[in-house]
Amino acid sequence: MSSWPLVLLVAAPVIAGLGSLVVQQRRAIEVLQCAQAGAMLAAAALVAGQIIAAGEASVGGFLQVDALSAWLDLIIGFVGSSGTLYAVGYVGEELDRAHVSLKRYSQFFCLFDMYLASMLLAVNLENIAIMWIAIEGSTLSAALLIGFDRSKAALEAGWKYVILSSVGIALALFGTILVYYSSEHILGVSNEALRWSQLYRVAEKLDPVAIKVAFIFALIGYGTKAGVAPMHTWLPDAHAEAPTPVSAMLSANMLTVAVYAILRFKAVTDRSVGPEFAGKLIVGLALLSLAVSAIFILVQRDYKRLFAYSSIEHIGIALLGFGIGGLGVFAGAWHLMNHALAKSTAFYGAGLVFLRHDHKSLDRVTGLLEQMPVAGTAILVAGVALAGLPPFGLFISEVLIVAGSYTIRPEVAYVFLALLALAFATLLYQVLRMVLGEPGEAGTALGRQCRIFTSAAVGINIVALGTIGLRVPPGLETLLASILKIFGVGMEAPR
Repeated sequence: MSSWPLVLLVAAPVIAGLGSLVVQQRRAIEVLQCAQAGAMLAAAALVAGQIIAAGEASVGGFLQVDALSAWLDLIIGFVGSSGTLYAVGYVGEELDRAHVSLKRYSQFFCLFDMYLASMLLAVNLENIAIMWIAIEGSTLSAALLIGFDRSKAALEAGWKYVILSSVGIALALFGTILVYYSSEHILGVSNEALRWSQLYRVAEKLDPVAIKVAFIFALIGYGTKAGVAPMHTWLPDAHAEAPTPVSAMLSANMLTVAVYAILRFKAVTDRSVGPEFAGKLIVGLALLSLAVSAIFILVQRDYKRLFAYSSIEHIGIALLGFGIGGLGVFAGAWHLMNHALAKSTAFYGAGLVFLRHDHKSLDRVTGLLEQMPVAGTAILVAGVALAGLPPFGLFISEVLIVAGSYTIRPEVAYVFLALLALAFATLLYQVLRMVLGEPGEAGTALGRQCRIFTSAAVGINIVALGTIGLRVPPGLETLLASILKIFGVGMEAPR
């Protein structure tokens, strides 16, 4: 089977990023970024197609893709592509207003593309240790992007992200070392002891105590990067202060990659000590994340922080699905994809509002549907989807998680429903305040190029959200069925 789509998927953002840094000409950078967006999306689709047809794909034993990796490739590839188009319009508008220089413009896209490349690399690596390195690489590039504006608040948020993420990634490294300590007794001192496929194969022979401790460290470590409460404190600041295209990628992709790492460790742990140990820990942190986010959504007065806390909520919901297992595995994976589409759309709309009004005060933003139809539509559609209303996929995943948890532990379902109702009411209240009513201050009109690129990004995401709303496309259904088997669930994905 041809491996070039997998190579292209990882290489496209690297080439575009380095090219943008070298040419330092606006039109050339725009062409590179648009080409990168198309290549990345096409490569992600081709890789997913190969997995649907053959079950796996690899490049020299270094890159290895299964259904879970392909699922993440689709999420990062699609949202990364629309996010790249959005960034061309958004940062281009900042360039037109002389808020950034051409040199800083090229630096932004170099960092942005390397950020995407490191995430794509992380989810396609067969080696558990190199995956950790790739995720650390995404941490460094994200930190530079968060502080890109060089304002006091942005630099503070960037440092906070670096410090907390470094603590988290250090704990994740210790979990990785413990897994290797356990596996090298069986597989020997070799690269084989660090390969996911080999770890799954010998999981039942691994030291159960070492694996339990390793999972706890991995859950806390990667959970910090995923924004799971109580390790979430970096997230609202980073999302609020980062350039909006970066905020969208942090919520849609970075948090999802961290969840992916947790799931890889969970798959090994489940095979070694059974699913109950990891499941209880994940369910507890997921419900705590839901409780924290629901309360803070209500009191937010910054619309970017509002969507940041919503990310904590939805990562908690997805993890709850994986924690309960069974039907919840399907729901958790489906939730990750729909959340990535909806949350990036919400941030796209928020960024347009910020460009026009140059503030993030939720109380001063009203009547967006009339004043800024594209931004208003983006925030309304995303808000309805994130609130868990039909006809969007998040409604389906939340219903399935309730059903799955009720059959296993009814008390978890009751708590989940209560927290979900609170988050639903608070988020929808805030979103409707923004999009309805009389328009407020006029603000600064956006340039034509900004409107074209950002509208394209919003349109692409909304079409995708609607298309996969209440029905799982056949190809995605096959991927989901394979993901279920990774977690030991021998069942077909629900139709």
